[in-house]
Amino acid sequence: MRNFRRSVWFAWPYRWRFVAALVCALAVALLWSVNLSAIFPVLKLLSSKKSLHEWADDEIAHHQQQRDHYAREVDRLSKELQLIEKWDNAVERERALRTTSAELARATEAQNYNADWDYRYQWLRAKVIRHMPADLFVTFLWIMGAVIVCVLIKGVFEFMNEALVGWVASRTLFDLRNAFFRRVVRQDVRQLHAAGTTDLMSRFTNDTEQVGTGLKMLLGRVMAEPLKAATCLGAAFVVCWQLTLLFAIVVPVALVVLMRVSKALRKASKKALERMSEMYRILREALDGARVVKGFTREAHERRRFRAANREFFRKAMRLIRIDAFANPAVEVLVVLAVSFALTVGTYLVLTDSTHIWGVRLTSQPLSFATLLQLYVFLAATADPVRKLSSVYGKLQQAEAASARIFEVYDREPKVEGNTNGPRPTGVHHQIEFRHVCFAYNPTAENPTLDNVSFTVRAGETVAVVGGNGSGKTTLLALLPRFFDPDSGAVLVDGVNLRTAHLRSVRKLIGVVTQDTQLFDDTVFANIAYGKRGATEDEVVAAAKQARAHEFIERVPGGYQAKLGAAGNNFSGGERQKIALARAILRDPAILILDEFTSAIDTRSEADIHAALKEFVKGRTTFLITHKLHTVPEMADRVLMMEAGRVLDFGTHAELYARCDAYRRLFESGNMRVAA
Repeated sequence: MRNFRRSVWFAWPYRWRFVAALVCALAVALLWSVNLSAIFPVLKLLSSKKSLHEWADDEIAHHQQQRDHYAREVDRLSKELQLIEKWDNAVERERALRTTSAELARATEAQNYNADWDYRYQWLRAKVIRHMPADLFVTFLWIMGAVIVCVLIKGVFEFMNEALVGWVASRTLFDLRNAFFRRVVRQDVRQLHAAGTTDLMSRFTNDTEQVGTGLKMLLGRVMAEPLKAATCLGAAFVVCWQLTLLFAIVVPVALVVLMRVSKALRKASKKALERMSEMYRILREALDGARVVKGFTREAHERRRFRAANREFFRKAMRLIRIDAFANPAVEVLVVLAVSFALTVGTYLVLTDSTHIWGVRLTSQPLSFATLLQLYVFLAATADPVRKLSSVYGKLQQAEAASARIFEVYDREPKVEGNTNGPRPTGVHHQIEFRHVCFAYNPTAENPTLDNVSFTVRAGETVAVVGGNGSGKTTLLALLPRFFDPDSGAVLVDGVNLRTAHLRSVRKLIGVVTQDTQLFDDTVFANIAYGKRGATEDEVVAAAKQARAHEFIERVPGGYQAKLGAAGNNFSGGERQKIALARAILRDPAILILDEFTSAIDTRSEADIHAALKEFVKGRTTFLITHKLHTVPEMADRVLMMEAGRVLDFGTHAELYARCDAYRRLFESGNMRVAA
């Protein structure tokens, strides 16, 4: 339960609320046992038809008489012992001493027993019964009224306990989710891609809910039910501690059963959570790729995939249910056996009016029917919390499995370090240099993604990075904002190695516009203002105008306060790209990265964006990844030609067109596609 204990530690700031909940739970347990204790006086009223005053007086008289009787017996046996010690025959003396000493011990025990009960009845008579009416029926009504009042007060404490426990559990889950999200956001892009969006979503939603259920069980039932059991068990000990011990022998056996079940339960829970993550993944792929699914008429295939994943989850969930369901009846059977055993022994003692079974003394005095029934009520009331705790144990094991999945991701440390005390670049004043850069997503791959890449870009220069699919263009530029770090080599800005620089300062220099615009389901204003913390309305509007987005934004109902919808679906592709460009313009970056940003928009939108970029890139160091090579001569100062993770050539468009066959073929094929 190590991981679940870590989740519980998030509740530490709210410990005083939990202490208050624990006090309420204790009050509930005490009132519950008090209510059960009302059975005894009711039975006495019905069986003896005496008032409580008369009954208490009779009991006091009886125990005083018994106490005096055994006091005389103790005195007689003590004198007899003194005489026996004077016998000459050693063998006879020792035998007589043992027998008489045993009788003296029993008499002393009986004397103390009656003295104790005499005191209890005296206290009960003076503190409680003397305030009760003498009439039998009125006394019964008083007892029932007291029970109802206790139930009402218990209900108030139960409400307070549930409310406090619910608040602590919910607030703990709130803090856990926030801390988990904070840790996940700190992780590298590489780590996030490896984890997968659907798996992370499953851990954030289903797994945290499992932890929340475990917290509510731990802070609620696990604390409240043992208190109920303890108060009833304590009351049962007062009635007859010997028979109560016979009942208590079930506890170690129940613990062994629960320990055996726990291992299987934890494993089954983990597998069920993994299958749910897989189901989330298929669901996300099918819904995000709805156009592809429908375009290729693969609905039936996706239904089969989802059904298979759903069936696997069902199988794992049913195994979990079966294991969890086994614990409850197993413990209940053990508890019922223990209660039945104690009750059987007690019934024998009542019917035979004896205190021993097979020579073993089980009670100090013969039991009455009312006493046995009261004992049974307390033991049965003890069994109910024990039974409930058996189902709680399964929930805690599921919470442990969910916590393990959460902290598996939570404990990952980002490999791209923040470098709090590192140099803080303020711009590109001289050059950006890629020096012998090597990088591979898979360290065991035969061919790395980037292989010994070296080139230098002057400040304010626009460089087009071109090449075939898989040549490493996007990966190369992802090293600038340190989404990844090179496996070897270095990326330097004005001579400062970015690996050693202050991470946030580096990223503040960079604006990124990609083919996938990554807009948020928020207002147009909020999406543009995302590029600069604390941006004013005038700054947002100015950026939108520069990106040629202001006109269509004004035409939309709501203007800048219009919602973009999920992934910006309320706007066209060209409009989304202009909003994304406005966001980058508002950031006013020293380095601008444009990654296939016009590949999926119409010609008119592309022309608008190019016109906006011609003005915006002036004085900025810009990297342009594009397959539309007809724009390269107009937009780029130089061209970096890549192939299979290597720099094939680097120079102006004219130089590469003249000397690089691969670039010339790529450029001519691109122009043919545009002409077509």
